[in-house]
Amino acid sequence: MPNDKLPLLTPVELNRIVTLDEASRLSSLSKDTLRDRFRDKLVHLSDRRMGMRVGDALMLNGPRT
Repeated sequence: MPNDKLPLLTPVELNRIVTLDEASRLSSLSKDTLRDRFRDKLVHLSDRRMGMRVGDALMLNGPRT
């Protein structure tokens, strides 16, 4: 059963890279948790900035009841 609360996103929107602050908001996980447990999903934007793809952040969220 699809979640009717979220709009359908295009592949381009799902591949968009957002900051860790936004990825944290989308996934409901802290930035520290994202860095520690999901390092393989992070994208290095510069020496000090990291981001994550929207699709990856949303998949970490998991189903809600």
